[in-house]
Amino acid sequence: MNDYFPVACADTLSKIGLLVKARRLAQGLRQADLTQAIGVSPHTLRKIESGSERVDLRSFMLVLWRLGLTEVAFNTLDGIEHSSEIARFTQDEDAHASLASKRVRLSKPKPGDF
Repeated sequence: MNDYFPVACADTLSKIGLLVKARRLAQGLRQADLTQAIGVSPHTLRKIESGSERVDLRSFMLVLWRLGLTEVAFNTLDGIEHSSEIARFTQDEDAHASLASKRVRLSKPKPGDF
């Protein structure tokens, strides 16, 4: 499974990478300026801009945040905490805390199951 990465996911990362580079250039930032400002390595920024899937999430989010792209990249997530997908597992206002405590419980296999 480590060799498999869905084409749709790779395409999305590639588009976000192009968006990151375009925004950085529009803001007149060199790669060195951006990496120094947020503490991300130049190698990591190059991987993000090229659409690599091998980037840690923290670095990815820092780059998006610094360039003002979090809303652009994740605009479909607005109001997600109130969606039926999440609301069916939560009963209170703090959806994240309520959902974080949920677990999947699997029944123990019986000898006759095999």
